[in-house]
Amino acid sequence: MVYCGKPSKGCGECRSRKIRCDQAQPACSQCTRAKRDCPGYRDQLALMFRDESKSVVRKAVAASTHKNKQERSRRTANPERKPVRSELGLAVEQDFDFNSDPQHVFLMRQLGNYPLEVQPSYELDATKYEAVCYFLRSNAIPSNFWSSEFISNFLLQSGGPASQRAMKASVVATATAMLSRVRGLPSLNNIARREYGSALRLLNAALADIEEAKTNQTLGAVILLAIYEVITSRTRESIDSWTNHIEGATALLDLRGTDQLKTSAGLRLFLYLRYQITISCLQRDARVPESLLQGTGIAMFLSTAEAHGNRLVMIIGKLSNLRADIHTNTCKSEREIISAASAIEADLIAWLAALPPEFNYTTHVSSPFDLAIQKQFRGISPYDDQYHVYTTPWVCSSWNHYRSARIIVSEIILSHVRKLSESSSLASLSEELRVQCRTLRSTIRRLAVEICRSVPFHFNVHLVTKESDIPPPESYIGGLVLLWHLFVAGVVESPQHRLRRWVVKCLEMIGKTMGVDLALAVADIVSADPGVLHHVTEEEDTDGSVQCT
Repeated sequence: MVYCGKPSKGCGECRSRKIRCDQAQPACSQCTRAKRDCPGYRDQLALMFRDESKSVVRKAVAASTHKNKQERSRRTANPERKPVRSELGLAVEQDFDFNSDPQHVFLMRQLGNYPLEVQPSYELDATKYEAVCYFLRSNAIPSNFWSSEFISNFLLQSGGPASQRAMKASVVATATAMLSRVRGLPSLNNIARREYGSALRLLNAALADIEEAKTNQTLGAVILLAIYEVITSRTRESIDSWTNHIEGATALLDLRGTDQLKTSAGLRLFLYLRYQITISCLQRDARVPESLLQGTGIAMFLSTAEAHGNRLVMIIGKLSNLRADIHTNTCKSEREIISAASAIEADLIAWLAALPPEFNYTTHVSSPFDLAIQKQFRGISPYDDQYHVYTTPWVCSSWNHYRSARIIVSEIILSHVRKLSESSSLASLSEELRVQCRTLRSTIRRLAVEICRSVPFHFNVHLVTKESDIPPPESYIGGLVLLWHLFVAGVVESPQHRLRRWVVKCLEMIGKTMGVDLALAVADIVSADPGVLHHVTEEEDTDGSVQCT
C-alpha cells in the first residue's frame, strides 16, 4: 500500500474545469446552476492508496528465482553442505530450495493464484514463530503497543477479516526481516518479502471496506510495515518507502476521526504514531496535519499521563509548520521568521520548566576500560565516558524529542540572523542579538552532547552490574527511536569533529548488529553533511565583535 497524497474531493466536472466544487449532495451547486449532470464524487479512501502488491510480489519472486539459481549452482559444487542453527535452536537450511518446498508453494499460491476472498489461512510455522517470539521479546516496538488480545487473536489464530490477517502478515514480515539480519539468516529474507507482499494485498482488501479501514488492525498493520521499511531500507532513496507508509497511516488517522481515541487500544496507536508523523513532517518540511493536532488536544484530557508529551507534540507541530512556511516562501521576512522561531523556542523552554520530578535524570561516569559496559553497548564506549539514566524509556524519548526540536529551532534563528546580517550593515545588529547567537550555538552543542549521552540508556547500559555475570536483556526499541535524534545531533558539528564520528559509529553499530538497515543510510547522510555549525570558528563563538554566523 502506497500513499498517493490527498486527492481532490470535487466532482468530475468541476475537476475537469478546474473550478472550486462545493461538494453538495446529491449534485454540486455548480452543475445544478449550469443544468449539467453532475458525475458525482470519487472514493477518497481508494484514491489515497495505490495497490503495489503485484509489483512487490513480482520483485519477491524474481529475487527468489535468482537466488535459487545461485543456490543450485553452489549445491552442485558442494552437495553435502550441512544446516546451520540459529541462536534460538531452530535448524535453518543455508542452501534451502524454496521452489521445491511445499510451504513455499503454499505461500506463493496465497500471494499469486488465489482470489483474496478464498485465500487459505495458515498457522505460524516454526521459523516464523521463532521470529515473532524474538520480535516481541526484544521490544522491537514499545510494549504498550501490544496486548494479550493481540498475541492470542492475531498471531495464534488463523482466518478472520482482511485487516486481522494483514496485521498478522505484517508482524511476520517485520519479525523475519529483523531476525534475518541479526542472526545472519538470508533464507528468511524470502519469507519476509512474501509476507510483506501478502500484507499489502490484505491491506488493500481491508481498505476497500471503509469500516475495515477504520479498525485498529488496519492501522497497526501500516505502522508495522513502516517499521519493516526501517529494518530493510539501506539506501537514501528507500527512506521514501517509510515516508509513504507514515503518510498512509496519517490518512487513516484522518479517516478514523476522534472516535479512535475512545478506546484504550486506539488511543495507544494514536499516541505512538503521532511522533512518527511529526518526525516525517520535519524531515520533509511539511505541515503537520490539523487532524493530528486536534487529536492531540483531545488526548490531553483523555490521558493525563501523556500531558507533557501532548504539549510537546503541539510545540513540535508549530515548528514543523514554520519550516513548511519557510520552504514554501509563505514567510519571507527574515525578522518575521526569527520572531516566530523565537516564540517556539520560548514554548520549549516553558515546557522544560514545567516538567515534574519523574523527568529528572542522572549523569554517570564510566571507565574507558569498563568492558562490561562496552559489551552491552555493542563495543562502543559512551561519549566522553558519560551516560544518562532516566526513569523510563518514554521519559528519555521525550527529552530527546525536546532536544532535537530545540536544536532545529535554534538553527532556524541562527541561519536567518546570518541572512539578516548579510543584508544589513554589521553595526545595525545589536549586541544583544550577537550575544543571543553565541548562546544559541552553545545550546545547540550542549543538546547534541546530551542526545549522545542518552544513547547508552536505550541499550540498558545502566543495568550492567559488576556483581552479576548475566547480561541485561536486549532492547531493540532503542535502535529504532534513536535514528532521528542521532541524525539531528550528528549534523551539528563539522565532519571532522569527534562527536560526528561517534554518532556515525553508533549508527553503523545499530545497522550492523541490530539489523536496522536504515541506520546505515542515515550514517551515510550524516557523514556527508557539512554541519549546522561548520562555518563557525572558536574565535567567533567567544568574540562578540565578530559577525554573527
